Amino acid sequence: MPAKYLHIIAFNIPFPADYGGVIDIYYKLKALKQAGIQIILHCYAYGRQQSKELEDLCFKVHYYHRNSGLKYFLSRDPYIVSTRNANTMPKNIFGDHFPVLFEGLHSTALLPACAAAGKQTIVRAHNIEHRYYRSISRSETRLFNKLFLYTEAVKLKPYEAVLKHADHILGISKSETTYFEKAFGQAHFIPAFHRFEEVNIEPGTGGYILFHGNLGVPENSDVFLRIGQHVLSKTTHRIVVAGKNPLKQFLRKVSAWSNVEVIANPSDDEMDLLIRNAQVNLLYTAQATGIKLKLLHSLFGGRHCLVNREMVEGTGLDHLCRQADRPDEMISSLEELMELPFTAEQINERKATLQDYSNRAGAEKILRLLR
Repeated sequence: MPAKYLHIIAFNIPFPADYGGVIDIYYKLKALKQAGIQIILHCYAYGRQQSKELEDLCFKVHYYHRNSGLKYFLSRDPYIVSTRNANTMPKNIFGDHFPVLFEGLHSTALLPACAAAGKQTIVRAHNIEHRYYRSISRSETRLFNKLFLYTEAVKLKPYEAVLKHADHILGISKSETTYFEKAFGQAHFIPAFHRFEEVNIEPGTGGYILFHGNLGVPENSDVFLRIGQHVLSKTTHRIVVAGKNPLKQFLRKVSAWSNVEVIANPSDDEMDLLIRNAQVNLLYTAQATGIKLKLLHSLFGGRHCLVNREMVEGTGLDHLCRQADRPDEMISSLEELMELPFTAEQINERKATLQDYSNRAGAEKILRLLR
């Protein structure tokens, strides 16, 4: 029988569920609650307020202060770990025999102690963190930030060995699950949890190409500007760019293209409609890490998805998308897809594949691991 109670240690307060990592945590909490698990949530508070939503959802919620400062930067452990090591947490964890699910390498400071105490330990790997930090350090232009990200990557590689104390590792993409299985064993592919209950796609054709993401993140805005220069400026189709917090510099550059419209900070309902009414969802990323929630969003609710290799690598979803990596491939694919109606057969293929990516399926996999 699965455990009735489960400790979950989160690297941040997972509500509101408004960015990748906390989206996965929040909807995992909901799915596990619906499956009958009583959750004792431990979360580090920085930049977010205590949440009645979480307190209603969970059996109990503990909040901890996340530390900061130079001494943690100089620590042997990665900053993302050393700043999340509250002295008050052990008394809330070790007073029972319940399993512990650690969200991300960030939250694993107590992993060895939990394993030594005989607790079942599960780690949700949100990324291969040393690869992720090294990748974003390459695209960072600010010197201090670049140094911080590079230093974290260097520390995270050896720290990753802490995962040998985990009974199970939950990979978020198929390729990353393979990596953790080879390194530590007992790795299981459980896709990102999300807010999409079922495939809901309008057949036929839409009126525009959609690019969406957090536009306040330089990686996302830079990717769009490169595509705009080499691809979108060469088409007359309407382009919609939607996302959080677009920077003034980004808006100024995009204004040079008369066929591009920017929609800043759309609500969830507005984003759902934008995805639903688009003919092509244009999904490009500079790094193949984890599984992108905007890919799942587009597959559950949108028509054609045009992607690059990094967007679908290791996800198992590449057969549902059109891949194009070079500008000439992108241009020809866009021209073709804009005239190609989305069919009932394609919708049924999405439904068949994405049932394994549902929150219910993910929760059931976790329940089977709990002892």
